[in-house]
Amino acid sequence: MAPVRIRFMSSSPTFLDPIVIPLIVGETVLDVACGYGRWGNLITTNFWEAGFQRPPLIDGFDAFAANVEHCAANGAYRNVWQQTMPTPLTGKWDTVIACEFIEHMPEAEVEGVVDILEQAANKRIILSTPNFPYFRDGGETMLGYNEYEAHKSYVDRKRLKRRGYRTIPAGLPNPRSVTIRALRRLGLYHRLERPLSGLLDLLPNLANSYVAYKDVDG
Repeated sequence: MAPVRIRFMSSSPTFLDPIVIPLIVGETVLDVACGYGRWGNLITTNFWEAGFQRPPLIDGFDAFAANVEHCAANGAYRNVWQQTMPTPLTGKWDTVIACEFIEHMPEAEVEGVVDILEQAANKRIILSTPNFPYFRDGGETMLGYNEYEAHKSYVDRKRLKRRGYRTIPAGLPNPRSVTIRALRRLGLYHRLERPLSGLLDLLPNLANSYVAYKDVDG
């Protein structure tokens, strides 16, 4: 039997780590769509990068039952449960992290889901999402076929800025960028990748994703 090709990883890219971790505040964290438990494990081991003396308490939920089971067994989470959005969240957390999540919501549900997440945050909400339209179906993951891996919407930076979020460009490349395409055609992209990564604040359209965060009055 041929091996199953894993298309999607139920996780976030590593270029988000040094941006997201220092943004965490407070003593409790909710990891939305916790996947394989990336953020739970990173926060548990790298809490000092956010200025903590000890790890905050971390809860998480995911729509995919296999992910929930996986995270429940890894020890990083206080509580982990299965839940699909948009449904109300019971409880409040100092920081709500929803990385690589909102693009999985149908367009008509995006605003309502962000409302729910903001209402669950006592101090800060942190989001990340692709910086370009990236629609796709569900697919095979390490834990089986996950229909929730489908990308159903595109949320651009301006949309979240109108809601009061600050945005930070993250990672290279944006495959839809005219500049990136031109550099690849000329064979210059890999030579210039490192200097370009240092210019994302000035050239945010080159970024693969962006992180958006907002302080709330919980």
